[in-house]
Amino acid sequence: MMPLDPDPASPLGDFAVVHDFDAQGQLAGKSGDAVLWSWRNYTLVDARARRNLQSDESLPATIRDALLSPGDQFQISYDEGWMFGELPDLQHEHYGDPRELGYFRFAFNGTQFLSGRKHPLQAVDDTKRAIQTGKLKPARPLELFNAIFRRFLDLLRIEITSLSATLDSIEDRIVGENWQGERERLVPVRRQIVVFHRYLSAATALFRDIDHADRRSFPEDIDDLIEDLSRRAVTLHGEGEQLQRRARLLQDELLAKMTDRSNRLLYILSVMTAVLLPTTVISGLFGMNTGGLPFAESSRGFAIVSFVALAVSLFVFLAVRKIGGSGR
Repeated sequence: MMPLDPDPASPLGDFAVVHDFDAQGQLAGKSGDAVLWSWRNYTLVDARARRNLQSDESLPATIRDALLSPGDQFQISYDEGWMFGELPDLQHEHYGDPRELGYFRFAFNGTQFLSGRKHPLQAVDDTKRAIQTGKLKPARPLELFNAIFRRFLDLLRIEITSLSATLDSIEDRIVGENWQGERERLVPVRRQIVVFHRYLSAATALFRDIDHADRRSFPEDIDDLIEDLSRRAVTLHGEGEQLQRRARLLQDELLAKMTDRSNRLLYILSVMTAVLLPTTVISGLFGMNTGGLPFAESSRGFAIVSFVALAVSLFVFLAVRKIGGSGR
């Protein structure tokens, strides 16, 4: 899915995309109805966009500062009839790492929705495409805010579902004793789970930072929306935590199996070393090039020494097996 090209008819130029909506949430240019509200989406890495926002005296100073702030910090605020802040969003799959977070700045009131981003963002682009194809018809800016953040949560849910299916496959092989090579699959999956859990934490923290005093100052429709989105984010965060626990348990079980196999190999090596040690000592003694060695002149000396070495080795083997069996 490629991002949408800037609107060539935009009066602001190629550093911003402008969409006008009628009362039914349709694009006003297609329906021919009167414009009820508009969405202006800026490319904040473009100096012209920043100058345009800075010189827009119709915007409150707090809104201009929020959109042009040099730092990045996920937060939501409400002041003088404007809801504004910074939302998390995944970077666009064709123009960045889709598993990395981006920052979506926004501000809206009853008639305007202003937004800006430094990188192409997936949820914003998907929402914009749904509007242009007629699948989404936001009748007011609040519905656009709802659609963008819900799409971000849906993208995270899709990724979590995919990671859960991968964990199911790894778990089946570990339980079925076909776990060789699964560590190479589990390590990157767990790393991705940790990353997405961090994203979900950022999403839930957005609403956790809004204290009760702020919530009381919200209009009823905004307060209801914030509560609904917060509930969805918390639910998805719980699913991410459960997935993270599963990945950790599977890694622990896999490490236990690897440790058990290493212990069995070490046990075999220990038995072989103990069995061969008497033979090595005896062969070393009788291999010394000195006088007075027993059986040196006997025609059966080699057979006698070999029999003694084998007998001692057999005795050591039985003793080690008995000790090993009682200790396991």
